[in-house]
Amino acid sequence: MITDADLAAPVGRTTAAPEADEFYLPPLPRLLPVAYHPQAAQIEISSNGWIRRMLGECFSDEQALLVFLRQRNGIYGPITVPFADRRRAQNIADWYQFVTVIDSFVSDESALGADHSAAREAFAAVMADVDAPGGAAAATVYGRAAQDLWRRIAPDLSRRQVDRLVHSLEAFLRGCAAEIEAKLAGTVPDFEGCMRVRMNSFGCEFLELLTEYACQVDMSDLAVRGALDEVHHHGMRQLILVNDLLSWRKEYAQRDTMTTMRVLREHEGLGLQQAVDRLCALVAHHEHQYISARDAALAGPSGREPGLSAYLSGLDHLIGGSQEFEYLTPRYFGDGAAWDGTTYGWLSLTAPVARFRPGPSTTTR
Repeated sequence: MITDADLAAPVGRTTAAPEADEFYLPPLPRLLPVAYHPQAAQIEISSNGWIRRMLGECFSDEQALLVFLRQRNGIYGPITVPFADRRRAQNIADWYQFVTVIDSFVSDESALGADHSAAREAFAAVMADVDAPGGAAAATVYGRAAQDLWRRIAPDLSRRQVDRLVHSLEAFLRGCAAEIEAKLAGTVPDFEGCMRVRMNSFGCEFLELLTEYACQVDMSDLAVRGALDEVHHHGMRQLILVNDLLSWRKEYAQRDTMTTMRVLREHEGLGLQQAVDRLCALVAHHEHQYISARDAALAGPSGREPGLSAYLSGLDHLIGGSQEFEYLTPRYFGDGAAWDGTTYGWLSLTAPVARFRPGPSTTTR
């Protein structure tokens, strides 16, 4: 069985081979449930309208905004919180769209990605807007959107949850700035160094917190006691590694360095298909370990804690729904891509619009 220690161990550097432009993604386990909110379409449409009103001016022009909206980022919320009430599901959808706008511009060297110091100043301004006294006007466009989300979400959270949400947004923005700095410097970290940054830039803390919000529970006590550490460790790593696999076309094109695919390719010297196969093994490892840790938490001393069962069910749908979204979004497969339900096959890194194919290209053969 693969362990975390095995996965962190470096491998011998291989002789560089010609860069392949496609790889085979095998079927992943997909052991966790997937469901769509019954009002998923309405929530997605409404969230797209919110993006246009609140953040439309961040985009260079109407075409750039439409490309973003066609990525279907507004459906990430309805897939990951399928049983939340409509209002909370809408707020979560808008939050995830908000952070995805920021993530998009972090990878854009004509926007936030141009200068990590300037990005840090912009992110500090966002946090200042969040901390501004009630009624104070935001100084930034991002801050205005954050204030709107805060006013809608915070009243339904405990004091400790609000503090955790503030901390989670700070961690996300800090991770984004670290990714910009690494990309501009061309720095490729080791595996664990990459994972530490990705835990922040992937928003793992607010993914957990907003799952509580969707389920209307508060896991702050259990979090402080460390009762969910093992569950979160494996669950969040599964999320990140699946994302690194399915987003590799985008990260490859944008030369991003803070992704485990790049780490395995350049830092550990694996070939493209070797790196894919290694990450697939890791995904399976963490998915199985997450399920074991989840079951152990339910069977252990904390198993009867109010809300724990609902929260863990919510995490199941977060992890399963996140993977579903990453198969369907044109964000990773090219503007104009339309998912046909296929989840494995050969995938081109360079085709403008890609899909999973049953066999490799003629050149690969």
